[in-house]
Amino acid sequence: MMPCSSGRRVAVWSLAALTAAALLGDGSAWAQQLSLQINPKRATFNSADPDTMPIVTAQPIVVTYRVRGNGNGPWRITLLAEGDLVDGPTTIDISNVTWTATPAPPFQNGTLSKTVEQVLASGSGDVNPAAQASVVFQLANSWNYATGQYTQTVVFTLSAP
Repeated sequence: MMPCSSGRRVAVWSLAALTAAALLGDGSAWAQQLSLQINPKRATFNSADPDTMPIVTAQPIVVTYRVRGNGNGPWRITLLAEGDLVDGPTTIDISNVTWTATPAPPFQNGTLSKTVEQVLASGSGDVNPAAQASVVFQLANSWNYATGQYTQTVVFTLSAP
């Protein structure tokens, strides 16, 4: 593909919304209480020349989570993209987006998927008071991407089965 007039062909990805979901316990007298917050709710990759920036990094996302009434039971935070990055009829496979997360453990690095929930963090017992982590998304930049404003929703889920 020929570069655009500025000499660069770039892909820009905005995360339309990072949705936090908490799955609650079985309703017993000491039911689990789970809390998950994501801030900011949008991640944006700026335009960049793939020759000089083969990986484009978005601003950090702060994940705040709290697990109470869990005893010694397991908990985990997962990510699932609702599809590929989309700009009209043009797409970029979501597997081109990876993340790094700290602190490790309980957080781990990974690659987004639209078919299988990916584990962002896991542990056991309570997390009380609330704890925070930093997640940084990265896009493998390529001249093969059509220039555009690509979006997709990624769902963060905190569960304590």
